[in-house]
Amino acid sequence: MSIRELRDTGLSDHDIRRRVRRGQLLRVRPGLFADDHQYRALDPSARQLLHHRALDLAATVPPVFCLASAALVHGMGVLRLPPRLHTVSPPGQGTHNGYASVVRHQAELPEPDVVVVHGLRATSPERTLLDCARLLPFTDAVVLVDQAGAYGLTRDQLEERLAEWAGRRGVRRARSVLEAMDSRSESVGETLTRLLLSGSRLPAPELQWTIVGRTGTYRADFAWPDHWLVLEFDGESKYATCTADVIRNERRREVEIQELGWTVLRVGWNDVVRRPAETLARVEAALRRSRGAR
Repeated sequence: MSIRELRDTGLSDHDIRRRVRRGQLLRVRPGLFADDHQYRALDPSARQLLHHRALDLAATVPPVFCLASAALVHGMGVLRLPPRLHTVSPPGQGTHNGYASVVRHQAELPEPDVVVVHGLRATSPERTLLDCARLLPFTDAVVLVDQAGAYGLTRDQLEERLAEWAGRRGVRRARSVLEAMDSRSESVGETLTRLLLSGSRLPAPELQWTIVGRTGTYRADFAWPDHWLVLEFDGESKYATCTADVIRNERRREVEIQELGWTVLRVGWNDVVRRPAETLARVEAALRRSRGAR
């Protein structure tokens, strides 16, 4: 909300300052505010997007968001929210100076590389993924490129565009990111689990393996068919929006495949991020206990 909008509700400048002091209003940017209660009710990504919109409203020239900031605008799942907003403009336009909470980049910006998403300007999905592959940490970048399919992009397309950027900073890193890309991973957590497994000495699992149960099919995040072992990643929000029927059906399918002889292991964020060695040991122990070849 702008000062004008707050004034239109009947608040005086004194009222606005008092509400800011009391913590009822949060100053998002100079002259732009958010209701503190509503702000705190937002999830972290939505809060960050609010800051994107505030910068867009405050700027004389609408910014073009890039890197992880652009990924958020596109609705991509990120491993870590960027502590500052990232914008890009062509060389000679704009400046690196400005708000301390904004990192301003300068780079060539062909017209097709800029799109508008829900009123915000951002680099296109292709440009966003390739910039992230070049400049973000390896794991953060793989998490993003795994989502390329949701935007109609393939590894071949990304590699073809990357070949045009020979000599640019981070191109070699981007190649290794694209080599690790696997669009079968359907969430940030699944990507992290896949990378954890691929970096171990354990046998490679099958991804999105389909098992036919008594009343339907069950698609496992990771499976070792020769060992009758399934590994599922359960994120904090996996069941947050599910109905009771959906959850019951999920549990029923799990029971059905267990009746067939499969072992099901479940892991979450803490297991993969904070206890990776223990998690790998659990999988290894389950593989040792397996029934062996089918």
